[in-house]
Amino acid sequence: MAQLPSTHRPNLLDQLSPREREILPLVAQGKDNREIGRILFISEKTAKNYVTSIRKKLGLKNRTQIALFALKEGIINLDDTLVN
Repeated sequence: MAQLPSTHRPNLLDQLSPREREILPLVAQGKDNREIGRILFISEKTAKNYVTSIRKKLGLKNRTQIALFALKEGIINLDDTLVN
């Protein structure tokens, strides 16, 4: 399968806060805001705010694009996304 050229700036992930970098792989693994909140001991609303911030900083439209970005960048791999 052909690889698409990388279109993001190399320092794009540097724009994310440490907490956003912690949340990004959870979103990419398919966790909803409630699950993210439980895992990180934050409210569902706070999790939603972080996801929105990640999406805007990375220039993405939705959670699916966040997941694809994380896969492309090697933040997660396909095994991380499998539901047991």
